[in-house]
Amino acid sequence: MGMRAHADVLGKLLGKDEYGRARERYVRYLAAYKVVEQNLSLFDKMARSRDTSDLISAIYESMRVKDRVLASLEEGIRRGDYKLAFECDNVRAAFSVGHDDIEKILELAREDPKITGVVLAILALAYGGVQPVRR
Repeated sequence: MGMRAHADVLGKLLGKDEYGRARERYVRYLAAYKVVEQNLSLFDKMARSRDTSDLISAIYESMRVKDRVLASLEEGIRRGDYKLAFECDNVRAAFSVGHDDIEKILELAREDPKITGVVLAILALAYGGVQPVRR
């Protein structure tokens, strides 16, 4: 895959269009996954994706527990275990990712699984919108 193709996928991931919005929602969800599940191996798996199949497997792993992650996040915020860096009336909606979002991510994964996986992992690990409360 040439540098031009890498740049095209990176541009879509970082853009403000439908791909960028899908990336934003999935990264927010992955950040919640990181805090709730405390499973950094998923991010390693995403970043090390050699082909589309590897990245699809990692996406599946993250989505398989979506309902549990979102419920645990809501409960953890109520208990004071987690805090948000922004005002939010509907935590589930703010951190949820939908079918259309995943379709857009999969389109990019088909074009360049390595860049897609690495960028998603980096952005999710860097996201500071949800944090555990240190006690």
